[in-house]
Amino acid sequence: MKKYVDHVRIGMKEYLVYPSAVWAKLFSKIIYLYLQFCIWSALFASNSMKHPDLNKADTLRYIVVATIVSTVIECNVIEKVNAQIQSGNIATELIRPIGFKRMLLARHLGDTVIKILCYLVPLIVLVKASVSLPLLCFGQIGLGILSVFLAYGIQFLYSLVIGLLAFWLIVTWPINMFFGAIYKLLSGAWIPVTMFPETLNRINIFLPFRAIYAIPVSILTSSMKVIEIWQSIGVQVMWLVILYILVQIIWRVGRNKLVVQGG
Repeated sequence: MKKYVDHVRIGMKEYLVYPSAVWAKLFSKIIYLYLQFCIWSALFASNSMKHPDLNKADTLRYIVVATIVSTVIECNVIEKVNAQIQSGNIATELIRPIGFKRMLLARHLGDTVIKILCYLVPLIVLVKASVSLPLLCFGQIGLGILSVFLAYGIQFLYSLVIGLLAFWLIVTWPINMFFGAIYKLLSGAWIPVTMFPETLNRINIFLPFRAIYAIPVSILTSSMKVIEIWQSIGVQVMWLVILYILVQIIWRVGRNKLVVQGG
């Protein structure tokens, strides 16, 4: 257990290597949140936004909370796995007395601790000071936090799946960019999924993306029946299991392929 705690510390130190980058990212998140708020406010003010399921307050609440949640959920595991496989360092990692995937998770947890302290807390303070809009349904906040934890796991496993494709593709940034754009749209990180056309909604039901943002943010911000919340959490658990199995399959096949190629 201690070796994984050490990797959590390593993850924290790695994230803080360039303090100016941390400040720049915090500033970019503040600007992004401000622009999102202005754009959606302008759309509703111009009467160009007419949707039976969402009003201005609901949409702004969703966008603000989604932006704040993204600071916890976002994951850079794809780049880390890609770098290890490209450089050949993966061969060294495989002979260490520590699981490679668990080591990645430990370092990701270290990243997350820093993100909570450097991004999440300042954003919450800023939003509370500047927005009078009530953001959370406090009666559902416990289940909402549980849903965020599940979304965190889904995001990690999804990123790991894409990263491990480097066993075959060597360079995964093109596929990462392609799926990244689709993921940001269909997950509800940019736009509430209730605004999607019916056809897109039907397709999205069979994809894991909405389980990352749309479900936890909706539970945190929208009044829902208890049975609906547990059904949504059940969907997240299902995708967590599916992605975990997929990671195990890709890892086993990819590792054997790496051994055959001689590392």
